[in-house]
Amino acid sequence: MTQLQKVKKAVAFIHKKTKNFKPEIAFITGSGLAGAIPPLENKITLSYADIPGFLQSGVPGHTGNLIFGTYKGKKLMVMQGRFHYYEGHPMKDLAISIRTMFLLGVEKLIVSAAVGSLDLQLPPGSVCVLNDHINFMANNPLIGNHDKAFGPMFFDLSEAYDKKMRKMAMDTAKKLKIKAKEGCYLAVTGPNFETPAEIRAFKKLGASVVGMSVVPEVLVARQCGIAVLGFAWVTNFGCGISKTPLSHEQTISESKKIEGKFKSLLEAVLPKI
Repeated sequence: MTQLQKVKKAVAFIHKKTKNFKPEIAFITGSGLAGAIPPLENKITLSYADIPGFLQSGVPGHTGNLIFGTYKGKKLMVMQGRFHYYEGHPMKDLAISIRTMFLLGVEKLIVSAAVGSLDLQLPPGSVCVLNDHINFMANNPLIGNHDKAFGPMFFDLSEAYDKKMRKMAMDTAKKLKIKAKEGCYLAVTGPNFETPAEIRAFKKLGASVVGMSVVPEVLVARQCGIAVLGFAWVTNFGCGISKTPLSHEQTISESKKIEGKFKSLLEAVLPKI
C-alpha cells in the first residue's frame, strides 16, 4: 500500500467519525503540553490506535489522541502527542499525520515542543518563536516518499516559518507579558540529550534551541503548502550550560509549570490566524 493510499484510508475513517469536519488549523502539542489545548466546542476525540495507518506514540507526556472542534470560530485539529524518529518509526512514516492534515483541509499548522536552550536570553519558562531550523537528524521524511498529490519534490524553505504569524505571535506574547524571542531550532535524533561539546558546536552554528522533533513535521507541511508557526518552550538549558543533569522527567515537570502560559498564548493567537 502506498503512503497516499494509507493517508486516504485515515482520512476516510476520520471523515466518518467527524461527519466530514474540515479543520483549517492544526496544532501539535509538545511533551507535557497536552493540557494547553483551548476549550473546544463540539469536541470529538479519536485515539491514534483506532485510526488506520496512524503511528502510535509511547513517549510519556504524549497522550495519543486526535481532537477536533471549534474555538472562537476557528475549526481546529489537535494532535495530542506526536511521533518521534527515536521511537524507531521509519522517517518517511512521520509524514503520514501531516499529510492526513493536508487532505483534511488544513491550511495552517502550529507546532510546539519542549526544548533545551543555548541562549542565555531564553531561560527556562520562556518561549522561542521559531524563525528557522537546522536539520541535524541526517534524514528527511520526504526521501523516497514523493507523491505529486502532496506537492513538488523540490520546494523552497526560505520562509519555513511564516513571517506574518511570527510577528503576530511575538506581539501577542509581549502583550501577555510572556518572555519570548525569535530563534533557530536545531533538530537531533535523540533519544539521548546532547553532550557539552555538541551544545557548544550547535551554538556556533547559530542555533538558539535544540530538540528531537518539529523539523520532520515542518518539512512535510511546507511541501504541502501548509503555513507553519512554531513555538519552542524552554524547559532547561543545554548540557554544559545547565548545572544539573538533564532528564525527561525534568522536561515534563517544567512543561507543566508553563502549560498555563502556553494555553493563554494559544487562546490569544488562534483567533488572529
